[in-house]
Formats: sequence, structure tokens, C-alpha cells
Amino acid sequence: MKAYLLDTPLTQNVRDFARQIWLAGLGAFARAQDEGSKFFETLVQEGQAVDARMKKTADETIEPMKSGVEIMKGKVEEMRERATGAWNKLEEVFQSRVARALHRLGVPTREDIQQLFQQVDLLSKNIQELTQAAEVETKAKKVRAIRAAESAAAKVAEPVA
Repeated sequence: MKAYLLDTPLTQNVRDFARQIWLAGLGAFARAQDEGSKFFETLVQEGQAVDARMKKTADETIEPMKSGVEIMKGKVEEMRERATGAWNKLEEVFQSRVARALHRLGVPTREDIQQLFQQVDLLSKNIQELTQAAEVETKAKKVRAIRAAESAAAKVAEPVA
């Protein structure tokens, strides 16, 4: 470059300004070295304070939400009980109507069928008793017939006197 450009007042001002920027950077670096640990500790303390405020805010927000959730649980339980009651009532009405319709059609109820089973059981026992009595009577008749035949044979075999 030409020498006259390097010695102008503008060039000199730029050099002085660049030198000041360089010195400011060195000063900042030196200060950061000296005060770095103090600055770090200050940042940690401020961070702890911010963290504490955030936790407090979160706790203050969560508590109303928890109570709201409990209230909603209660309402849900109440609604479930109402719905269950309604379903049970509906089921009873349905069963009642079906039972009446079946009765009108002459379809026997469970109780009717149970009575029929009891009657069949009683009749089966009576038939068994009658069968056993008939067998005993038959055996008794056979025994009497055999004895009568033996008695008649014994009379025939006796000499006539």
C-alpha cells in the first residue's frame, strides 16, 4: 500500500480504536479469570432461587388440581352408582315383562319345572315301592303254591286207611 494512506488521521483513529477493543477484550478476560468463580457461585445462587420459585408455583398449581381430581372422582363414582341403579332397574323391568309374556303364553316357570321334578321323583319312589311289594307278593304266592303242591303231593302219597 501506499505510505500516505497509512499515516492519515482516519487510519490512526482506526488503529487506536482497534487497540482499545483489544485492550477491552484482555481486560474482560482478566476480570473473568479473577471473578469467574464468584460469578459462577452467584449464578448458582440465582438458579437455586429461580428453582425454588418454580417449585412453589408448581405446588400452588398442583394442589387445586389434586382437589379438583378428587371432586371429579366423587362425581364419577356417583354417576356410576346412578347408572348401575338404572341398569338394575331396567333389568328388573325387562325380566318382569318377559316373565309375564311367557306366563300368558303358558310357558312353565322355573318353579313349575322344579315341582314337576319333585313329583316325578315321588312317583319314581312309589313305583319302586310298589314293584318291590309286587315282587314280594309274587314270591310269597310262589312259595304258597309250592307248599300247596307239596302238601297235595304228600296227601296223595299217603296210604288210604
